[in-house]
Amino acid sequence: MSSYKDIQRLTGLSLATISKYFNGRTVLDENRRAIEEAAEQLGFRPNTIARNLRSGRSRTVGVLLPALTNNFHLTIIAGVEKALHDAGLSVLVAASPEPGDAVGLLMSRMVDGIITVPPPHDVPALAAAAAGIPVVQVDWQADGLATDGVFLDNRGAGALAARLLIDHGHRRIGLVGGTPDVSTHRERSAGFRAELAANGITPDDTLLTAGAWTVAGGQESMRHVLAARDRPTAVFCASHELTLGALIALNDSGLRLGRDLSLVGFDARELAMATLPRLSIVEQPTHEIAARAAERLLARLADPGADPEPVLVTVDPHFVPGASVAHLDG
Repeated sequence: MSSYKDIQRLTGLSLATISKYFNGRTVLDENRRAIEEAAEQLGFRPNTIARNLRSGRSRTVGVLLPALTNNFHLTIIAGVEKALHDAGLSVLVAASPEPGDAVGLLMSRMVDGIITVPPPHDVPALAAAAAGIPVVQVDWQADGLATDGVFLDNRGAGALAARLLIDHGHRRIGLVGGTPDVSTHRERSAGFRAELAANGITPDDTLLTAGAWTVAGGQESMRHVLAARDRPTAVFCASHELTLGALIALNDSGLRLGRDLSLVGFDARELAMATLPRLSIVEQPTHEIAARAAERLLARLADPGADPEPVLVTVDPHFVPGASVAHLDG
């Protein structure tokens, strides 16, 4: 079996330099290439388990998500994995759609930290884990989990959608929103309402729905909005799932997108490209959120003695224009 000394014999490099490379630390590019060529020639594979025991690090980060069934969660995994791979760390993914011991599983694998869209039932276990390893929240900030986090400016996202509709002359505006038990949902709704109020519009509460954050919930909420005696001229849907459900309900109603009803969706770029006319959407930069979360985790791992106060990072939403919002005269 090959060893560091065999690589030293082929490269002429010091054992310290070779050790630095295999422990994920920075070495000169020419040294890195020489080590990699020698390792390939020798068929050398480092003893990862022994190395981890010596360093006290697994060089693995857990990614804990409520589910693996939507594009947002899958994009978070891809973005985190890319950012951490560049730093020499691997990713272990766990989904926790219902109460179990997902956090315990990650801890049993000796992960160095956890990046999570916190499943509500896992918050106590995550809080306990955060006493020993860095935890970074993304998407929403869980009560009782005082850790670093990277979040969309959700209030700003709701305000952006309202402002777009107002600028197009709409005054009777509906919201297909989610339940207020999660901060993401509350903030988007609050930003939307606040922007209406700032422009002198008193919203009709019967048109501001708060249903299940699912496709079915979006259908139900949109049917409720469309059944109003005085139907709105425009609607904002506050998530990808709600947008899809609302579009299904709109199609079922026979009303025409962008003509009979203006619509702004959320985080549904591929869906937007499939609608006629193309759907206007507010989009969160998911890859940036994932990369910033990885940055926060790496910063905590690099300096475990840093200020323990949580660092909260906010990223701005983007508007992706389409043709689903009509201009109203007057």
